[in-house]
Amino acid sequence: MWNIASATGWTVEYILEKVNYQTLILMLSDAPRYVRRSSADSKVPQSGSGGIDPEAAAREAGDIVNFYQSNLEL
Repeated sequence: MWNIASATGWTVEYILEKVNYQTLILMLSDAPRYVRRSSADSKVPQSGSGGIDPEAAAREAGDIVNFYQSNLEL
């Protein structure tokens, strides 16, 4: 949330009340982020394919959706 506010100059109040959900999801998916490697991943040499763990990606996507759904008033 704060990264969108700082990048756009919008207030958090404006983002929560005026910006639609789909726009926020697109903005967050484009935002840079750090992904921690687990200790098991650090022991395995990189294959060069950019191995993305589908389960970890699904958990991260679910966390993002749950965060925004918990702050929406229906």
